Amino acid sequence: MGTHFQAIADDLRLQVESGALALGAQLPSEKKLASRYGVSTPTLRSALEVLQAEGVVEKFHGRGNYVRRPCERITYRGGGYFSTPRAAADAALQVSCEIQRVKASGPVSSLLRVRPGTLLTEYMYLSCRNDWPQSLARVYVPRDVAKPRVPQGNLSPWGDSVWNLLADAGVRALSTTERITARVPTTEEANTLRIPAKAPVLVVERASTDADGRVVEAAFLVLPGDRTEAVFSTRAQHGTPDGADSTPRRLPWDTAEGKPCFLSTAAEDSVLSRIADDVEAEQTDTATEVLAGAKTVLADPYAATYKLRFALTRVVESLGDVLRVAQSRGARLPVPDRLGQNDVGDKRDGTGAESLTGVVT
Repeated sequence: MGTHFQAIADDLRLQVESGALALGAQLPSEKKLASRYGVSTPTLRSALEVLQAEGVVEKFHGRGNYVRRPCERITYRGGGYFSTPRAAADAALQVSCEIQRVKASGPVSSLLRVRPGTLLTEYMYLSCRNDWPQSLARVYVPRDVAKPRVPQGNLSPWGDSVWNLLADAGVRALSTTERITARVPTTEEANTLRIPAKAPVLVVERASTDADGRVVEAAFLVLPGDRTEAVFSTRAQHGTPDGADSTPRRLPWDTAEGKPCFLSTAAEDSVLSRIADDVEAEQTDTATEVLAGAKTVLADPYAATYKLRFALTRVVESLGDVLRVAQSRGARLPVPDRLGQNDVGDKRDGTGAESLTGVVT
């Protein structure tokens, strides 16, 4: 067979590019093409397989080979979407989801770190554009993590809406690991995505864990390799060469001596950071209640002096909490060696601030 099949593939590709073979047109039968090029049928099929893998030609069993219309590029952007799951890219992209009960086995049990046979909920997402399959995503959640529910709203082709279901069940995914591999599709994947059996696919294996390191969700995203690109962006934060933010976070409590306390690590998901988040949330809720009560007192022209003093005292306390939250979370305080001007202590760095380091994340 030599390189004859490559020469045939080059010639057919050139005919498609020049318009001699129109988009959507059916190619002559394999027998006729083999006779035209003076090669055997297996050699001709090898040439067609090259074009099928490139997305130039599509084969329909029982019907023949057709010039494939160009498919729109698919861009998979990985990482960092827990707070805002990725919705469908545009109105033309339709995403459907089917749910079924399955038992863990093989790669699924390994990715979830559960025993084979463990009961899971499988969410199968299929995205299509103009009735043409674009991507296939299978997402798995152990039954003991969250009960199965039907995702609502504008679905993401990557199965991100499962994160919302987990959050509603009180399960918070804090980290995710994604691994991309290339392989040939299974028969089911090839039929679902309408791609040649030997055309490569990109597979994104995803595992999401909670604060205890438990895998609460695993997914296998399958995308046609002939039109998919994966993009991962990393933005370095200011502060240190390794990208960590060295600016400390002001914590919502003080030391025993009444001095401010700071968290000098940028680990947003550390245990201490999450506790601080909860305390700040309570303080801002309390401030809302205090503000409403103060407005009621001020609206009463006959309010007693002690009521006004009490309302003013509570407002001052809550305002201090809210200002600290805004200063810490909104604009982050300067590093300690620039805080001397605030005159809050007599430590060696001039701040009197307690710096918490080495917090386990």
